[in-house]
Amino acid sequence: MTRRELNPKRVVVKVGSSLLTTASGGLDLERIRALSQQIARARENGREIVLVSSGAIAAGMGRLQWKRRPTAMADLQVAAAVGQMGLIEAYEEAFAESGLHAAQALLTAEDMAHRTLYLNARAALRRMLECNVIPVVNENDVIATKEIRFGDNDRLAAQLANLLEADALVILTDAPGLCRDAEGREVVSEGKANDAGLRQYVFARRRSGPGSGGMESKLSAAQTAARSGAHTFIADGRAPDSLTRILAGEDWGTFLAADAPRLSARKRWLASGLHVRGELTLDAGAVRALLSGKRSLLPAGVAEVRGDFARGDAVSFSGDDGKVLGYGLINYDAADAKKLSGARSGDIGKILGFAREDEMIHRDNMTIL
Repeated sequence: MTRRELNPKRVVVKVGSSLLTTASGGLDLERIRALSQQIARARENGREIVLVSSGAIAAGMGRLQWKRRPTAMADLQVAAAVGQMGLIEAYEEAFAESGLHAAQALLTAEDMAHRTLYLNARAALRRMLECNVIPVVNENDVIATKEIRFGDNDRLAAQLANLLEADALVILTDAPGLCRDAEGREVVSEGKANDAGLRQYVFARRRSGPGSGGMESKLSAAQTAARSGAHTFIADGRAPDSLTRILAGEDWGTFLAADAPRLSARKRWLASGLHVRGELTLDAGAVRALLSGKRSLLPAGVAEVRGDFARGDAVSFSGDDGKVLGYGLINYDAADAKKLSGARSGDIGKILGFAREDEMIHRDNMTIL
């Protein structure tokens, strides 16, 4: 699949706060208006657009006349609450010029981790699209503590691409594409989201030069989006008609093709929306078994258990190299899992005094990345 062959119907667009705020810290209303016009044109061409917009905290700082970004959680929440009012008002006014409505949708990672809330969010957002409404999504900073945060809106946008089975994820930033340095040199034109060499390209520059830390987040977002078959674009949102040029198939920014098989809805949920509460290190035999086919994870293959989790919580599992292989819902709490580590399934009853399941994680409750 190339960018010229792609004709996406459902698109998640993420715009960073650097594009939406002026030098003085207020909202850049002209840029919001220009972006809204591009989205309106995309709707006229039959596309469904979900917008993930940063900028609430920066906008709130401007309204409150705060010169420095606060570090205290309560102050960040105040800035977000004040700024979110202005942000959604600006979008509503801009979209109204094209006869469209904007709808505010605030999410936390915990919403994605809970299966029922995950499905409710999907149903609500899909219905907004059916009603010709533009969902404007952001992290719910007012209630999101460290434990239930997405961490950044790149990750939130990628998870929405999975949630909605979007055809494309467009990340608009202040760089010309996936690049190595702050000046925008050495831009990648096209690649595959899961290409190991591309990952090394970005991470090597992080260690040796400035300006590319944000690119790691964008590459990770592309890899997450690829699990549902969504292709990713990373481009300079400061340029006029940037989104329009991408959707028209022009050679603009970076195109990262989704080369991984599309996961089922439940597998996507397991892979993208869970708050991981524990980690398992597997021996070489268990790694081979999981990678070779549809195998469950047995206690005998677990070499180490870390974390404090309950039965049914999400855990990650990796080989001895530390690379995460996948995620799953574990059948035993942390204390029992540690006791069972390395044991045969037939010995579970002897070790615990009861036998619940033979598997540490059943294959139906796991996904391999």
